[in-house]
Amino acid sequence: MKKNKSVTAALLVICSLAVATSASAFRDIKGTEQEKIVSSLQNKGIIQGITKDKFAPDQSLTYAQGVHMVVNAMDLQVMPDFTTGSFANISSSAWYAKSYRIAAQHQIPLSPDIDPSTQMTREQFANILYKAVSATGEYPTVRMYINVADGKKLDQDSSEAVQFLLLTKIAKLDEKSNFNPERKVTRMEAAEMVYHASEFVQNHNPVESTPENPAEPSDPGQQNGISMSIEKANDQQNKITLTRLQAPNPGYGIEVDHIDYVNDTNAVIYYKLTSPKPGEMNIQVITDTQTSTLVDSKYKVTIKAVEGTVFPPSGSGTSVAQ
Repeated sequence: MKKNKSVTAALLVICSLAVATSASAFRDIKGTEQEKIVSSLQNKGIIQGITKDKFAPDQSLTYAQGVHMVVNAMDLQVMPDFTTGSFANISSSAWYAKSYRIAAQHQIPLSPDIDPSTQMTREQFANILYKAVSATGEYPTVRMYINVADGKKLDQDSSEAVQFLLLTKIAKLDEKSNFNPERKVTRMEAAEMVYHASEFVQNHNPVESTPENPAEPSDPGQQNGISMSIEKANDQQNKITLTRLQAPNPGYGIEVDHIDYVNDTNAVIYYKLTSPKPGEMNIQVITDTQTSTLVDSKYKVTIKAVEGTVFPPSGSGTSVAQ
């Protein structure tokens, strides 16, 4: 009898916890993945709902909400010895005033003329999120270009931000390879990007800056005269193009030797350089030569020269990813 009572009591505790968990969840979040993201950010105090049980995932994000979200997600702190200009349109008692001050101290661009209640575009949010991630340190990334169908709508700074967010899987393009920079960013879209940004920072170590190794992004592939670009080929594959820049003539080419699928998410394309065949006649004109291959879009691709590759005098050895 005592055993039955113990089992009953245990079941009551479990049921109570289940009810409590269910009651604390936002009722307007749909899908397991979104529930995981929102719950994680809520538990960390990074986001809040508009009411106790509503998150309003499709509602546009305001500047105040966006700045507060990225500052908290990146755990940026007040710099006591750093002074910033004031924001005339922000009361010192506003719930987001501290986040604005921290953002300004960490070089996150905020116009003092923008009303904090103004709705943010995806381009604007991408910019502040990129700057917030950068404020936590310099992270090594593969230097390649991801084709953005509507990329012409972005200015140079925004293009840099979007490329970084895409390369690090913090953001993603739609099914037509558009970023939609001018569209208002929703609370759920912002939450997803902030979640992935937080995961990226937690799982990667910043590059330490030393006199011998300054924490500046380097581009060994470009130094070797090799560049890589990536664009969507179809729903399952990306087209990876390797370019040998400024070869003496078209006879100096580049070929894909093999692809090493390192794990379920990473692949390395090994390439080799070719020279004109004996007796081959080529017009002596500086030219870029290319080769392309298809890789499943789930893989993050880096490139590397096959062992023994000899580069032109201006090169230094191995390509983009070591």
